Amino acid sequence: MTRTVLVTAATGTVGQHVVRELGDRDATVRVATRDPDGTDGGLDAHDEAVAFDFEKPETWGETLADVDGIFLVRPPEVGADELGRFVEAASRVGVERVAYLSTLGAEKNPLIPHHRIEKRIAATDLEHTFLRASFFTQNLLEVHRRGIVERDAILVPAGDGTTSFVDARDLGAVAATVLTEPGHGNRAYDLTGPEALDYHEVAAIFGDVLDREITYEDPSIREFVAWRRTLGDPWPFVGVMIVLYTTARLGLAGRVTDDVERVLGRPPRDVRDFVEDYAAEFEPRDGPRGGEDGYVETRGPPVPDAAYEVINPAMEALLRSPLHGLVSDSLMLITFTGRKSGDEYTTPVGYWVKDGTVIVTTHSPWWRNLQGGQPVTLHLQGERRQGIATPRSDPEIVAEYMQAFIDRKGVDATQRLGIRVNGDREPTREELVDGVEGTVVIEIELTDGRPVT
Repeated sequence: MTRTVLVTAATGTVGQHVVRELGDRDATVRVATRDPDGTDGGLDAHDEAVAFDFEKPETWGETLADVDGIFLVRPPEVGADELGRFVEAASRVGVERVAYLSTLGAEKNPLIPHHRIEKRIAATDLEHTFLRASFFTQNLLEVHRRGIVERDAILVPAGDGTTSFVDARDLGAVAATVLTEPGHGNRAYDLTGPEALDYHEVAAIFGDVLDREITYEDPSIREFVAWRRTLGDPWPFVGVMIVLYTTARLGLAGRVTDDVERVLGRPPRDVRDFVEDYAAEFEPRDGPRGGEDGYVETRGPPVPDAAYEVINPAMEALLRSPLHGLVSDSLMLITFTGRKSGDEYTTPVGYWVKDGTVIVTTHSPWWRNLQGGQPVTLHLQGERRQGIATPRSDPEIVAEYMQAFIDRKGVDATQRLGIRVNGDREPTREELVDGVEGTVVIEIELTDGRPVT
């Protein structure tokens, strides 16, 4: 039986439930995090926290010491090869098993990183289980709550297509089971809910449970983009959602299996179970949401890794095209050099301008390549620009930028920066400082002598 389990992405949509499920079992739970001190109180079921970064091999030794099993999630910014090297290191030091959170259909799609990662894992001596998950039911809360609360509507461009929603709590239970019980080695599970529903049916369930009429509005792509941009969502995230809901519209998201029931010995939770359990979250209210959330939260969008593999190249092509004006008011390309690899990387990022300085906000670790101030190339508003990028991670400095952004764009627009304000007033400076932990602001001073608007 597995004795010590390492959990990556422990605060994520699925990882938090893996930690809780393991906490009820005869296993030591080790949380891998960039900030071990920051897990206190947030993950009360873990036994240990260790400083870890996929992009820093020097952190792997302590992280993997005496580990028997791993719950593995790939962060979107980490490449398949990098994750593969970590898995191979785990195998060399004697880790026995790994449960990898993959995506439905990964075995048939060589274009996505999950396909390549599964092959790298299978080539090691690790006893592996691939957890190929469908669309998380929790996205209805984490992404679409506001439409349900404010407009009594679910607004997604999915047509009449069906989706086999799977509850993240069931995924957590499956992961804990395969990591602590025998009989699941070298297998793949396709994890879905008990049925495939279209969004008319989902809306009817919400209406029945909440005792008010909830409708499904099937907006056009243009209408959907306008709505999500009103909420402050960045262009890449909007693009990811368009890809996901187009998949449902085309009838490619409705596959149903009984793998959750076979592993857990009980039926999976359905959408009605989810809405009943989280009904209070969908009730209109004044002031901040209840629970443990602060007034200000750092809250990145729950985007499946594979979607970035599709949307980032599409956004890069659009930003380099004559049609860049559709998105270049708030999105640009940044090119920088990796500190260790020496390789050149280009990624789409959201930006805004303050006093002639280009400002980027991120929660991803690629900013570390810019420490100390590094040269970067921007594709900005259709032009190639040069600059020096300097990251600022001190919460006081980040809060100052957040306040300036709120003053200019309004509270709701902070979602564009991965920040959520839970209430109907502007946050205080103290609330901002407390809430932006983990957010990094990158100041880019242009060096070509031309202004930017």
